[in-house]
Amino acid sequence: MKIYKSIVTILFCVYNLTAKSQIDISFPNLKKISVDTSFVKVIFGYDSKTTRLIRKKCFELPKTDQWHCDNEDAGEIIEIVGKYANDKISDSIQIVYDPGLSVDPEFIITKTNGKIMGRVAALEFYINNNGVIYSAGHINNMFNKRRKFQLYIDTLIEIQQPFYYVGLKTKTASPLTLYHSKSGNEIIAQLPKDYEIEVLLCDTEKNKSQKFYLVKTDFGLVGWLRLTDDSTFETPAKGLFYKGD
Repeated sequence: MKIYKSIVTILFCVYNLTAKSQIDISFPNLKKISVDTSFVKVIFGYDSKTTRLIRKKCFELPKTDQWHCDNEDAGEIIEIVGKYANDKISDSIQIVYDPGLSVDPEFIITKTNGKIMGRVAALEFYINNNGVIYSAGHINNMFNKRRKFQLYIDTLIEIQQPFYYVGLKTKTASPLTLYHSKSGNEIIAQLPKDYEIEVLLCDTEKNKSQKFYLVKTDFGLVGWLRLTDDSTFETPAKGLFYKGD
């Protein structure tokens, strides 16, 4: 387990270094704190007008609280990060951070009665005073996925994008083929190993399993990379990581 977490830590450190400049300039109106530095750096951004920080670990909570835990040495320490409320929400919302059993951080949004409104797996979590939530990070997906959500009365809705932006400048890990479309046999380019490429986008409409990527060659041609179930563990593009544990 220690070896696994060391590998995961290295991968997340690479992500944190490349994402730092983006964190510094994104959402300048929000305050930002670190809620976890044990194996990865997890950022929480908030507006003090609508969010009140709590910062209580699960072992610090009353035994009657649904998030209470008895052992502060447990591997998975859940934390109540804060409470959120605005004039469009009748009841305040609690934001809970869970580091996950295998370094899979997520933020859990609950109502005060304990009902879970939604879960957001993320290394970066930003909540605006209008109830809009933004998240980013490589958590059980193949790239740094940026997402947008909207808080409603009793649920959390993701604002669907036509594509997920990837923006990964990398090289091929093995020979790959780029196609004109996500189906069909028309080939745009056949690239050798160690060829420079940029992974631009991930298809979202028909890509629940993250198998279709729009890729630009070093020359400037653009085509679709199709991944199979086997290639999602070790992809032909360096930096597209396995999407699970």
